[in-house]
Amino acid sequence: MSETAEALLGRYGPRYRFYVTAAAMLGTVSAVLTTTTVNVALPDIMGAFGIGQDRAQWLSTGALAGMTIGMLLNAWLIDNFCQRRTFVGALGVFVVALLVAGLSPNELVLILARIVQGIVAGVLQSLAMFTLFSVFPPARRGTAMGLFSISVILGPALGPTLGGLLIEHTNWRYVFYVALPFSVAGMLLGS
Repeated sequence: MSETAEALLGRYGPRYRFYVTAAAMLGTVSAVLTTTTVNVALPDIMGAFGIGQDRAQWLSTGALAGMTIGMLLNAWLIDNFCQRRTFVGALGVFVVALLVAGLSPNELVLILARIVQGIVAGVLQSLAMFTLFSVFPPARRGTAMGLFSISVILGPALGPTLGGLLIEHTNWRYVFYVALPFSVAGMLLGS
């Protein structure tokens, strides 16, 4: 990392902590939102590719397995690339995986894109917690975690509704595009 958290805190003042919280929230909302909107789209995806529930279940199972891998990779990524690069890079990979999923020509490409999305979601969730604990003093961590919890709750609360609306008015491919604005905004703020 070119600048330490202390240097950035000195440069931006106390509002730096809230910039970090907002960036972490955007990254987490995009990851959780995609997870919950895809579940609503499973019947449409099954129909589009002519697959049964056994194959379609890999969309959720693969993402969950990927999330576990991402959480385990997090410490190594931070040690080798620093927090900021890991966050921005993870969101960049997430954006590509969202686009690949939305444009997927078959279920295998879609499953692979979902696994990558799961890996990034695991990295983002654990990285957000680590980052918030590193920029907030112990006395303010409760507030930071409370704000961060909003993003964890927003995804499951909004995801099924947004997914249903997108499927009703467009098609299943748009459930992947709904997280793009959050991801790009998180990348910009994280930079």
